[in-house]
Amino acid sequence: MFVVSADIGSAAVPRTGGVATMTTTTYTVKGMTCGHCASAVETEIGKIDAVTSVQVDLKGGAVRVESTAPLADADVVAAVDEAGYEVVL
Repeated sequence: MFVVSADIGSAAVPRTGGVATMTTTTYTVKGMTCGHCASAVETEIGKIDAVTSVQVDLKGGAVRVESTAPLADADVVAAVDEAGYEVVL
């Protein structure tokens, strides 16, 4: 949702009006085979500041991460490593 304000003689400038912008990033993670694997990865990534949601697709090895700000790949790689798995970059 954007709020637009304009003064006479100036261009309209979109403002977020305090609404957070969400970032979604998908990572490929090797080695996950069961619900416990998914839970471990979700828990570790979920500890990263700004992360709001983590969804694991076991069949595809995909991990979808939503956050309120862009994440550093190194932080996600470290979290997945802590869970015992490997991110494919």
